[in-house]
Amino acid sequence: MRPRSSFLLSVWVSVFSLTTFGMLGCQVSTAPVQSQAGTTTTIIIARHAERDPDEFDPPLTVEGEERAEALADALDENGVTAIFTSAFIRNRQTCDVLADRLGLEVQEFSQAEVAITKTWADGFVNSVLQNHAGGTVLWVGNTGPIIDGVQSGNMQELYLRLGGTGRSPTRYQDMYIATIPEEGPVRFVKTEYGGESSLDAN
Repeated sequence: MRPRSSFLLSVWVSVFSLTTFGMLGCQVSTAPVQSQAGTTTTIIIARHAERDPDEFDPPLTVEGEERAEALADALDENGVTAIFTSAFIRNRQTCDVLADRLGLEVQEFSQAEVAITKTWADGFVNSVLQNHAGGTVLWVGNTGPIIDGVQSGNMQELYLRLGGTGRSPTRYQDMYIATIPEEGPVRFVKTEYGGESSLDAN
């Protein structure tokens, strides 16, 4: 059987190669984030629910299933119009309960598409503002490895692209709600749902 460490390395090398192909020379925008004229757009950022941290792409644990239910309870009457996530089992299962209640299709980004997180975050925000102006969009994302003392990940990059400062939404219980007006800065509500997690260090 192939060692897990070698398998993970080859996966990430493959993902990096797929993502960078055709993206060389792309520049990430630093322009202010603003909704289309006459609209206010909302992006909600949450982490996938609890799973076995020792596996690469495991399903949710019982605790995670309970959090997925809690996410649906928190958002099923708050006007969510679109749900996006990365293509991990745990992410999809986190979204499924809410999607079923609302009759929405979960739209997935492949692991290759989210691998270069800054480029992905810029493109995602632009797409939401163009195609979901005036709507409420949920992103269920992932944290990444710690690089030079800073934890990376698509949630962190999305938060930064929206103009967020301070602690990014990395805990399982975090739910950050970004309200994007047609003029002026993005406003954040940093809230929590579902209670503390057994996997959170803080």
